[in-house]
Amino acid sequence: MLKFIISIFLAMDVFGFHQVPSEQSQTKTGTQQQKQSTETTENVQQVVAKQQDETDDTNPDLQLAVISDTHISTTKQSVVKKFETALQDLNTVAPEYDVLAVGGDMTDHGLSSEYDLFNSVLKANMNQNASTFMVIGNHEWMEKKVNRNSNVTDSQLIERFKSKMNVPGIYYDQSIQGYHFITIAGEKSESTMLSTYKNEADADSAYISDEQFNWLEQTLANDAKSTKPIFVFLHQPITGTVYGSEWGAGLEDQKILALLKKYPQVILFSGHSHYPLNDSSSIVQDGITMVNTSSVAYTYTKGTGKNTVQSQGYVVNVYDDRVEFKAREFSTGTWIKTVTIPISKANQLN
Repeated sequence: MLKFIISIFLAMDVFGFHQVPSEQSQTKTGTQQQKQSTETTENVQQVVAKQQDETDDTNPDLQLAVISDTHISTTKQSVVKKFETALQDLNTVAPEYDVLAVGGDMTDHGLSSEYDLFNSVLKANMNQNASTFMVIGNHEWMEKKVNRNSNVTDSQLIERFKSKMNVPGIYYDQSIQGYHFITIAGEKSESTMLSTYKNEADADSAYISDEQFNWLEQTLANDAKSTKPIFVFLHQPITGTVYGSEWGAGLEDQKILALLKKYPQVILFSGHSHYPLNDSSSIVQDGITMVNTSSVAYTYTKGTGKNTVQSQGYVVNVYDDRVEFKAREFSTGTWIKTVTIPISKANQLN
């Protein structure tokens, strides 16, 4: 439209289509004519700026669909349907999203059949042009909970996750369209955690070895001079941070938080608690940005218990100067809220 308007002005100049001046208009001073010309130029510049702003609003540098806790089970058709609905809704509101990130607990017990069903639903309903980023959750370690006679080892469960999700490990990093994605992960199954710590409360905690911690330290250092967001995923939240983080990673999660805070451009996504996104503390800024991703399968709080209707996630729009988190209720196809976090160029290191 702008090009069309400008072409009309040019045509009027070139082909002599000028308004016939009246005697009164002929008395205008050269200064008045110059002022009018300047105002016209400024108006055109404002239109251009407005169009650029509108383009920025509709064309982020990167668009993420972020969900977690789908809990796919071959015996629970309701959660399968909710996963389908969530993916289809994302296709409606963000049809060209660049990345689909799933923050753990894709399956209910980490069974091979559950992975296969998850992948089948995913393939049939996701944006086929998008990259995926898969995070292991504590439920991926739970085969022995549903099958007490299983002799599966932790190493075999790791290999199953890698194979089914087509990822290099349970903790790994990936560059997607110039943005750094990192996932860290608990390294032991529920049964191993129970036998190690003798405390059921610790069974859902995330054991992170010194080897993984050192890897994370080195991996983050690669982005020390960048102001771009670094997207970090851990299934369990850091204890005492976002809404629902009383169900936190535990153990040495404060050590992880201290490391992440050396990089203020980090955005840490976590699921696990199933706490809904309606609460203001679902997104917290404290040195870094921390985001509770709720759950697709169902929501939960200690006060309200389980809500089997709600099903939630995010569309995340990344721009040069800000990140926009749009919380979505998939069951009704409505937006919950939008939170915008500025990207500070002052954090850039020399």
